[in-house]
Amino acid sequence: MRERHGTAVFLAALLITAAPLSAQDPQPRRPPGFTPYRYRQGIEELQRRFSGPMMAEAAREVGLLDEVNRRGPYEPTTESLLTHPVPEWYRDAKLGVFLDWGLYSVAGYGEKRFARARYPDWYLDYMYNVLAPYHASAWGADFERDDFIPLFTASRFDAEALVALVKASGARYLVPFSKHHDGFCLWASRFTERDVADMSPGLDVTARLAAECRRQGLKHGFYFSVEEWEYPLLLDGDRLGLRLWSTETPPGATVESGGDPLVLAFDSARHNRMVSGKVPVRDFVAQYLLPQAKEFIDVYDPDILWFDGDWTRPASYYRTPELVAYFYNRARGRKEVAANDRLGRGTRGHCGDFYTSETDEIVAPLNHPWEENRSMGESYGYYWKDSDATLLTTDELVQMLVRVVAKGGNLMLLVSPDGTGRIPENQASRLREIGAWLRVNGEAIFDTRPHSVACDSSQLGQNVWYTRSKDGKYAYAIVFSPPTGESVVLKSAKPVWEKNVTILGYPHPLAPKESWVDTGSAYGMVVKIPEELRRAGSRPPAWVIRYETR
Repeated sequence: MRERHGTAVFLAALLITAAPLSAQDPQPRRPPGFTPYRYRQGIEELQRRFSGPMMAEAAREVGLLDEVNRRGPYEPTTESLLTHPVPEWYRDAKLGVFLDWGLYSVAGYGEKRFARARYPDWYLDYMYNVLAPYHASAWGADFERDDFIPLFTASRFDAEALVALVKASGARYLVPFSKHHDGFCLWASRFTERDVADMSPGLDVTARLAAECRRQGLKHGFYFSVEEWEYPLLLDGDRLGLRLWSTETPPGATVESGGDPLVLAFDSARHNRMVSGKVPVRDFVAQYLLPQAKEFIDVYDPDILWFDGDWTRPASYYRTPELVAYFYNRARGRKEVAANDRLGRGTRGHCGDFYTSETDEIVAPLNHPWEENRSMGESYGYYWKDSDATLLTTDELVQMLVRVVAKGGNLMLLVSPDGTGRIPENQASRLREIGAWLRVNGEAIFDTRPHSVACDSSQLGQNVWYTRSKDGKYAYAIVFSPPTGESVVLKSAKPVWEKNVTILGYPHPLAPKESWVDTGSAYGMVVKIPEELRRAGSRPPAWVIRYETR
């Protein structure tokens, strides 16, 4: 049964406004009394104590993965993975939240290097090159990557409150950045000591988030970079080397192997302050990447597998089809799961349960589920300079959600806490305001499918987008711009005559002839907006007009 809202509730929902302008956060800087961070076990000691046992355990785990895949039905091939049905819950969800949080959140800085975005979540790499002048000024040239580890305190991290905020936004799934490109894991991993349990803050963040998602009824995902900027390798004679993601040799470095990947000579003094906690192995993929991803799938049982870092080498190199097949086979008959398309170079838009778009917002509707992931402003990751003035307004975010859904996609909206786990209020307020709009209008978003026409042209001075109910009975015209007069023209509507039309949240139906007309011409439907709504002191991010459709 559809919920009916009184006029007072509807008018209250119109009063969604941006939070008062607030100043940007203070600039994160080198703390007083700074001392360099040294992990309790250097890479050389981790090699002596743990490399052999970890490589043996990795072989056992990959053997178990292979055994599950041999039993099928999904094989580790693109052709087999393409037969996986897209979960209905994913098609219905429409809104998710990306938790872009890691060591880089302490520094909280980035500069625009691309047309539409900056990437503070790449700070731990950029601090050694393009951001070196900023880093020297704010933190000191002697402040290394791993000096950020003890500053990642998570002192204000509250899993219950965070998941409750995500749920209040209307989002139906949460995907934390479980392991970004520096290799620091937000879970207690057996295949590294570079994680939140062995290092700072000394707690299993993922365990708490996953438990809260289950308790509060959200789906939970696993973001996993298949690449890391550097990883220590065991070379011939058990010498140490440093595998690079990049194919460019850093200034002053000594090259051990000039192949692909590029391997440098291990510099103990330097690299023990850049890759601390990583256990050296001989094979980065077979002895680290595969067993670590399998571990997460086994322990935390995610609903979504979200790969990244895929653009350098093919999927066969990363063996990601094996991981996806394992993910599918392990869940088969128990629950529906979804994986994205970032398996390796060239796979985006060609495989996966959903395709991914990043600040590009796919223009034309697709016949395959897709997901636009983007921040509330221009920054991927916490950026201390962000303020209300630099973020999209709630109206703009709601309208982006509408456009994405009308074109058959989901919106994955980034939320970026600082190093303490605090979500900036200008982000939190927008989540709550999106949720307020969806509580009234969510019927036109959740559990819907694309209409035969995604939107009307703007030639009539309006911006109208369409969705439809899954059973095809109802269509929803979502109107961004308020009408200049008393009526709204819905050019692409095909209403069933003599049926009442409603404005979602408004308790009184709009009767045919009196409040709406099917013109039978190129302009399909004209709806008269009730005077009390036109008199309202504010307007919503979008009006939703529901009608039975032919």
